[in-house]
Amino acid sequence: MLIKRLFSSVLCWLILSPPCFAAGTAPSRFFNQSESAQAAQVLNIQGKVERYLAIRGSGDESSEEAVFLRALILRKILRAVLEVRQACNKLDVERAYAYDIMQKEERRERFINQLFNTANFAQLSTFYTLEPFMRLHGQFVTSAVFTTTSGSLNTTISTLSRLHGRIAKASNVAPPKVLSNLVDGRPIDTSGMPPLVTRYLDAAPPGSNLSRREELFAGWLKNYKIDATKQGDLCSINDKKKAAVGLLRSRILLLWSLHTAVQNFDRQLLCLLEQVESPSVEPTLSTSVAFAGDHPGAVEMAKLLKLQPCIEESNRLKQIGDNGEKTSRLELLLLERSLKSALEVQVASDKVDEDLYYNYHVVLSDLLQSRAKWLQKNYDANFLQSGILGIVAGRLYLSRKSYDGDRMFVISGSNGTALTLLAMLQMHGFRRKSDTGPNSLAEILNLHPGDDYRFSPFVSTLLNAPPPGSTDGKSRRELLNEAWKQAKVTTMSLDSGKNLQAVSAMPGHKYDTISVVKNRIVLLHSLKKDLESFQGETLDLLLATE
Repeated sequence: MLIKRLFSSVLCWLILSPPCFAAGTAPSRFFNQSESAQAAQVLNIQGKVERYLAIRGSGDESSEEAVFLRALILRKILRAVLEVRQACNKLDVERAYAYDIMQKEERRERFINQLFNTANFAQLSTFYTLEPFMRLHGQFVTSAVFTTTSGSLNTTISTLSRLHGRIAKASNVAPPKVLSNLVDGRPIDTSGMPPLVTRYLDAAPPGSNLSRREELFAGWLKNYKIDATKQGDLCSINDKKKAAVGLLRSRILLLWSLHTAVQNFDRQLLCLLEQVESPSVEPTLSTSVAFAGDHPGAVEMAKLLKLQPCIEESNRLKQIGDNGEKTSRLELLLLERSLKSALEVQVASDKVDEDLYYNYHVVLSDLLQSRAKWLQKNYDANFLQSGILGIVAGRLYLSRKSYDGDRMFVISGSNGTALTLLAMLQMHGFRRKSDTGPNSLAEILNLHPGDDYRFSPFVSTLLNAPPPGSTDGKSRRELLNEAWKQAKVTTMSLDSGKNLQAVSAMPGHKYDTISVVKNRIVLLHSLKKDLESFQGETLDLLLATE
């Protein structure tokens, strides 16, 4: 529907601009001249943008050329927005496929490790029951043999467990042919992107001598030790029958990193849109607009976008059956403002998405890997020391040195107790130094982060306004905080200022733990869902004004 409206606006060759376009607008914190100029360059419309701005600066914005240029610029921005979504959706599918394979392999490895541990406990309980039974019946040699056998089995099973952990790989990782149109499993070399996204990645950010692609590759080399100049380092799975969990985890990290880099194009497009958008004024005749049908979000969105005068004029023209050029101009304005609101919400959602996946794929992944690795080492060390000392004790018993054999068991039991206590501490997880600024939860939790960590004024206004149909006057932000507390979506109390600082990663918070990160991820998921619901109000506005 958006595309149809845009094409109709272009074909109408709009001529005059209604009076409600005359006043200026407050600048947004997102607007950046250099970012806007580069967006125009990436879209290959820099000449048209300069021409349009020159015409608008001369006060001739109502000319046919100015309106046509504005419609053409909007069309290019809309195309870029759709290409960004296309690229992100493709990366999401690739990431979901790799994540599914990795989870299956991790479940399989956990199951096999449990089998090894169960076998070890089973043989220990069996032989440690038979040994005293034999001694009670005076069969000391047989008891010593059982002790030596148990220690040997203990050592063998623990060694096999460690060996399996090193050589285990996921099978059938290459995407099946039935999914060839969705998942290709190729190296993550940023190829295959839509044309405008490719141009964006090839362009250097303002003030940089490196393209975004080169900066991305440099980040991979620094953070993940992955050299993008080597195809073998780019975690391809389309030509592999088997792959280690580490390779799959690296592939997910690269896909997430590329996804974030592509999403940043949204912000640059928003800068360009803010530079060329039409000015607006507050309504002079009424403060609200009535719409036919059930569109609860349309009234609020019309007010926030300052579209009431234009919608009133459009309604008047429709009532008298005038569907000419002036109506088309109003449709163009509505499309422009709707696109801007959708893009602002998308930029906010992109930021939440970036916070979410960094905490999930980097922070939580590191913490869980550390816990699993050290717990498994603890178990293996416990079994190995028990097995080795059991073998020594058995040999001592066979040599008629019962006292020394008993000492080996005392030492083994003491070591086992100490390692078990250590494992109980390790079960609580590890900590990781917080290495980011405040995340998207900071503003929602009313912690007053710096301007760089806040949402745009438009999104903040949406969050701080009551939803349509509200009877208690509470804002969306207040309702979201109440819902989190009432539903107990976190295992941490949200009434504690320290916990709020932790989940939002405010400057006072220094170290992340598994508990903190898991709760942060839950809240970010909920916030992302709430932000995306705002797109429904934009749709309501479009449907209500058709």
